[in-house]
Amino acid sequence: MRCFDLRFPTVIALCVTLAACGGSGATRDDTQELGLDTENSPAELYVKMAEEYYNRGQTEVAFRRAQQALDADDKYPRAHIWMAFLLEQLRQGDEARKHYDQAIKLAPNNSDILNAYASFLCRERKYAEAERYFAKAVENPVYTTPWIAMVNAGNCAVDAGDIAKAESHYRAAIEANESFGTPLVKMAELAMKRGDAAAAKDYIDRYFAPATGRTPAISFTALEVGAQAERQLGNSKRAAYYEQMLKTNYQQTPTTRDT
Repeated sequence: MRCFDLRFPTVIALCVTLAACGGSGATRDDTQELGLDTENSPAELYVKMAEEYYNRGQTEVAFRRAQQALDADDKYPRAHIWMAFLLEQLRQGDEARKHYDQAIKLAPNNSDILNAYASFLCRERKYAEAERYFAKAVENPVYTTPWIAMVNAGNCAVDAGDIAKAESHYRAAIEANESFGTPLVKMAELAMKRGDAAAAKDYIDRYFAPATGRTPAISFTALEVGAQAERQLGNSKRAAYYEQMLKTNYQQTPTTRDT
């Protein structure tokens, strides 16, 4: 996994929610119509443009590109997912729901789509239903990035107030991919909330290990939690280092989607 230089914070949108920044880990059923194969769908170009414009902070332009994607291929699930996500940003929840539902109808066994839909259900506070869709995504034996859905399931469990279940999901994500940094930081946050600064420090140390994949937004949280943990443990020099890294590398808080 790519490690992002902390000097260049960027907006991370659906990279974690939908795994849109890398190869898809979804299944493909050859009996299904146009829509699951990114190479064959004329909508994919517009989806990538929508993603790029959103990452630049140009939501309305991204929305127009998502609409073009649907005009090019209204059977393409990723086009519906991006339209739904952008409609959420524009506070049009009812319309967003229609596109999420359509994406699931078009690709009921696609783990990336299931993960994105489950995340939406969680934002709608439909926690039990979201858990079922996360589980379905993870259970797919050919899903290449199940740790992404595991982390999102953990985030959803936190929102639902089920910390034990959240920790279970985060641990599963760590076991599935030790180099994926997000669940380490999530576990550190939970450790700090229960007053276990030593455990939090351990997770943060693992996050900043050379082999761990990092993103700017998660690194921001890691530095905050790390500074708090080190101060509680009496390691003022290390805490000051983390605090200086925050001041140097982050002029504003970076944003992320779900994780």
